[in-house]
This record gives sequence, C-alpha cells and structure tokens, in this order.
Amino acid sequence: MNDQYQELAKFYDKFVQQNRNYSEIATELAKIIGEGRDLLDIGIGTGLIVENLLQIEPAYKITGIDTSESLLEEAQKRLGEKVDLYCQSVSELDIGKKFDVAYSRGGAWTFVNYESETMLASHIFSSEDIQKSFYCIAKHLQPGGLLIISCSNAYGDNLVELDNGIVHKRIATTELIENERYAILDYLFYQNEKLLTQQTLKLKLLSHQICTMMLEKAGFVERDINPGKYYTYLKI
Repeated sequence: MNDQYQELAKFYDKFVQQNRNYSEIATELAKIIGEGRDLLDIGIGTGLIVENLLQIEPAYKITGIDTSESLLEEAQKRLGEKVDLYCQSVSELDIGKKFDVAYSRGGAWTFVNYESETMLASHIFSSEDIQKSFYCIAKHLQPGGLLIISCSNAYGDNLVELDNGIVHKRIATTELIENERYAILDYLFYQNEKLLTQQTLKLKLLSHQICTMMLEKAGFVERDINPGKYYTYLKI
C-alpha cells in the first residue's frame, strides 16, 4: 500500500498544529455528530482530532482507518487502546461493523475551494475507486447515519516556522492528466536552509456536481452545507 506520508510522519503533528486549532475543530465536529456515539474516522492520521473528541465526549467509540502505516504508528502512540485502528483503504473497507457517523477531514476526501468552484480532493486517483469508497462507507453506516466531509478555504502555497529552526514550505500546483485534474502538493522541511526531507502528495480533483451524483448513487442525500467548514450527508 503506497504510503504518501512516510517522510512526513515525524513532522506531521508539528506542522498541522501550527495551522489548526484542534480543540476548536473537534468542538465543531462534535456539534454535527450530535447524539451519535459509534464513529468512523476516515484517514485518522496521527489521531489529533480523535484525541480532542474524546476529551469532549469520553463515551465515543471510535474506529480509525488510514492507508499510512507510519501515521497509524503515531496514532497508536497517542491513543493507545482508546480506539480501534486499521490500515485499510476506504475503497476496500471491510471491518464488519456499522457506525452512527463517518467523517473525513482531508483523509480520503475533503472539499477545497479551487479558483471559483468547490471541488472534492481525494487521495484516491481512480473515479471508479472513489465511487467504491462511497459504497463502502454506506455499507458501514446505520440507516440514517451521517457522512461528514470537511471543506477548506486553505489551498495554495504556505510557509510555516516550526520548532528548532525548522521551516515547513508547501508548494501547490495543479496538473491536467488525460483530461483529469490533480492537485500536486510539495512539502519541504528545512533547518538552517538545509533540506531535511521532502514529499509530494497527489490529489484527484472532482467537481462538486460530479461528487454529489456519486454520493447519491451510493445512497446519500445532502443534508447540510456549512461553506468553508463541512458538507453533511444522510444515508437513506
């Protein structure tokens, strides 16, 4: 399984926490989750969101999936036995359990405001596999369950100073490959102008209209949109 985060894992927490207030993110997410208690985190990463969700509601029963073994190792260190972790792709998900709520904050998918339109950005490159991922999530949700997908206004180049003189630089570009659009994100980490590590992430871009049609095909209806925050879907 391709681990796009292998070189980033040791810096991941530092650079994401510089740009995001995880207590605030978890509080917003908990409001949308409502009375749900069995949660599926799609792309759990190092477990920062889960750690904060459990501080808000210790009764949450959370299962996390990710395709990155290196990030899951960090999540295991952070969360211990508090959650169940699986190294699985969402397009092949099969863990024999149904959930009240599934959410993705940039793991398998996130919405981004790209130029003048909102697009789904996904680590899954094949449209067929993205459709399969929606079917898999539907299969793992209770009737009336919620699917929550984050939306971000932050898309583009970025420069952040971390601890110990380490500087993180992100360069964002787009490519058109065989009439399909992709976001290319180059992550570089420097210390005293010396390159420590770098990694390139590639994300498939789909229009919101196409994504909505795919979700409807999998049995979801749009319930609520909070621009720049979250898109919420109901499993029918």
